[in-house]
Amino acid sequence: MHSTFMVKRSMVHIQRGCSFGALVVLLLLPLFQMAHTQRVTCQHECIPLRQCPQLVRLLSNATPENIAALQRVTCSFRNREPTVCCPRNTNLLPRNCGESSEVFRIIGETEAPLGSHAWMAVLGYRAVGSSTTEFLCGGSVINERYILTAAHCVLESVLGNKKLEVVRLGEWDLTTDPDCARPYIGPGSCAPSVQDFTIEEIIPHPNYNTRVKFSDDIALIRVSSPIDISGFWVRAVCLPPQNIDVANRSTNEPIAAGWGFTENGTTSNRLLHVELPFVDHSQCNATYRGDIVNEQICAGVWAGQDSCGGDSGGPLILSGPRGPPYLQIGVVSYGPTNCGQQSVPGVYTYVTHYRNWIEEKLRP
Repeated sequence: MHSTFMVKRSMVHIQRGCSFGALVVLLLLPLFQMAHTQRVTCQHECIPLRQCPQLVRLLSNATPENIAALQRVTCSFRNREPTVCCPRNTNLLPRNCGESSEVFRIIGETEAPLGSHAWMAVLGYRAVGSSTTEFLCGGSVINERYILTAAHCVLESVLGNKKLEVVRLGEWDLTTDPDCARPYIGPGSCAPSVQDFTIEEIIPHPNYNTRVKFSDDIALIRVSSPIDISGFWVRAVCLPPQNIDVANRSTNEPIAAGWGFTENGTTSNRLLHVELPFVDHSQCNATYRGDIVNEQICAGVWAGQDSCGGDSGGPLILSGPRGPPYLQIGVVSYGPTNCGQQSVPGVYTYVTHYRNWIEEKLRP
């Protein structure tokens, strides 16, 4: 919706009254035969031109050089609109990411230290006719405009009469603001006030829940104003490279964090985190009767140690051998109805399989 508006606005000075489809056909169709002959090689999925802001900008300034550049990345035509090999937005992901010295302070399922997991987001919802905001899902900051979460946390078909209203960052205790460490030892032990952001765009994965239960359970939220990720209290988490088998290459256990239900059946007002051992894919698939695909990863085997309802959309992170930077390898997706059962792991969307999808959806 937003990209369409941007395209229409940028085209006005080229040919007022000309539709997007007619315009691109006019400019690019004479070049398509050459592009087809050259068989453009794209390392990822070709997408409609209108979904690639970088190339739309070239079309808005239709010089011979820019048209030639567009021709070189044109894959095919679909419904009178070209599909293109859109450049990945790798440069939109920050290099300074995943920093935290506090995450290692963890024993079992514990209260996370104030200032740890600075990439954590908590998503607030409001039911139709209600004035109360409920914080029901988690997420993670991946750059200054985007939050990574689960598709089932943002889709209207899942949310029913609830609507996602706010993304909150810099949170620790949902009942206090500002948050202060316990015990209080002076002004330096308190965090700044939380930051609330409204939503500009929601991008769920198009294949969510189409293969197996909760398959492709991943989504992006673009917030309406930039996030300051340069400080101590709000930071971006790192994303793993595409298709790296993180689980079999790491000797560390991943860590899940959130404000979800505890083993006592109550939600936590304070951020909790827990170490969860990886579970072999075939073993997890047997537990869930064949409903696990390669793009899902499983973790957690001990009774009382699990992510749970309310943690959905939050990150599963992994440290390097010496600690930071932390990689987000999973998104909390689903698990047994009664969380924390012995030998019944939780299921997470395996982020490494979605790195390219994420980069293709980011825009400045």
